[in-house]
Amino acid sequence: MQSEELMVLRRADIKTAVVIIILSLLMIFESASFPLTDSYAGIQNVWYVSPALFPVLTASILLICGVGLLIKGLVFVREHSDVPVVNKSRESRGRFFLLISLIAGMVFSWVPLIDFALSSFIFLFVFILAFYSDNPLLQKKIFVFWTAISVSLLVIYHGFNLDEDQRALLDWLIVAIGISIVVISRTWSTKLNLLKAWKTSWKTALIVTVVMCPIFRLGMLVPLPTEGIVIEKMVDVKYIVRDMWRGK
Repeated sequence: MQSEELMVLRRADIKTAVVIIILSLLMIFESASFPLTDSYAGIQNVWYVSPALFPVLTASILLICGVGLLIKGLVFVREHSDVPVVNKSRESRGRFFLLISLIAGMVFSWVPLIDFALSSFIFLFVFILAFYSDNPLLQKKIFVFWTAISVSLLVIYHGFNLDEDQRALLDWLIVAIGISIVVISRTWSTKLNLLKAWKTSWKTALIVTVVMCPIFRLGMLVPLPTEGIVIEKMVDVKYIVRDMWRGK
C-alpha cells in the first residue's frame, strides 16, 4: 500500500480513536451511577458482583484500544509528515460513520433496554460482518439497518416506561429482528460473494456470546446491564441443574 493511502487510513484512525475514547469515557461515567456495593437482607454485597463491573471493564478495554489506536495514528502521521495529504475516500468516511453508529447504538440504545445476550450477539454479528467483509455496499446496508433500529430503541427507552411484560415482548421482537438480520444479510452476502464472511461472523458472535455471558453471570455472579428473556432463563436453568445435582 502506498504511503499516501496509509496516511489517509492513519488519519481516519485518529478520528476513530477520538470517538472510541469519548464513548468509552461516557460508558464509564454512566456505569458510575450503578451501585458498586449494596445490602440485601442485611448481607453486604462486595464490589465484584456489582452490575457496574461488566460495563466498566468493557469500557476500560475499549478505552485502552482507543488510546492505542490514537497513539499509533499520531506516531505514523508525525514520522511521515512529508507525505502529501490526499482527500479521504467516500468508503473511508462510510466506515467511520458506521463505526460511530454501531458503538453509539449499542451503548445508548441496545444495552439499556434489550437483554444483554441478545444485544451482544446482534452487535457482534453485524460488527464482524461489516468490517471482516470490508465491502462498502454491505457496510452501507448494515449502517441503514442498524441505525434505524437503534434510533427506534432510543425513542422507546426515553419515551416509554416499559414494565416487565412489555420488556419481555420487546426482547421477543428483537429475537425476530435478529433472525431477520441474519437471514437477510445472508442474501446480501451471497449476492456479493461474501458467504464465507457471513458464516464466520455469525459463528464467532454466537460463540463469544454463549461463552462470555455465562462466565460473567453464572460464574462470576456479575449482574449484566439488562437481563431479559435469555439471561433470566439462563439463571433459572442454573438453579434447576443445581437442585437436580443436589437431589432436591
